[in-house]
Amino acid sequence: MVWRICLAMLFGLGVTLPDLASAAPQNALSLGAGATIFGTGSGLQTAPTLTAQYGLRLGGGHLGIDAQIASAFARLQNQDHSATQLSGSLIGSYYPFANGSSPYISLGLGASSNDFASSNRDTSLMGVFGLGYEQRLSDHWGLRVGLQDQLLFHTPRAVNGPLNDLQVTGGVSYFWGGGKERPAFPIISSEKR
Repeated sequence: MVWRICLAMLFGLGVTLPDLASAAPQNALSLGAGATIFGTGSGLQTAPTLTAQYGLRLGGGHLGIDAQIASAFARLQNQDHSATQLSGSLIGSYYPFANGSSPYISLGLGASSNDFASSNRDTSLMGVFGLGYEQRLSDHWGLRVGLQDQLLFHTPRAVNGPLNDLQVTGGVSYFWGGGKERPAFPIISSEKR
């Protein structure tokens, strides 16, 4: 049943199975910085955030699978204790415009290791929903901005229900592969020009 729903979603998005097999996947590495805005009941201040993401673009560039790690460095409100959130997630993304600049929508699952008090660390299952835009500058370089809604299902802080964070990031991306006749690292390529 689940595979039928997944296939229906792929066909509904305009991606057919031959499209998935027709093009070699393109690799991307993105590094970014931004802020995490924690839910109001968390007692946490907005925190500077660092992200790193490795991904593959499939289906002629319409589908993406990304592994993301992020770290947010917060302070507890009205206290002198630091708070950190380290998270890792596997995210699937859909890009309506393949192999170029495009908005995207993403959905994923992950885990978040949270230290929101001086002696209390906990790991929580995390759901991720995101929107963003990827601007290609060349065959190898691009800029990426994103907004992710992260839902932590269990936190060490006393909140009424799950903790809902918003993570806003921007960064630079490097692309290689994808079946193009271009070297991954053109600066150190042995090709004669």
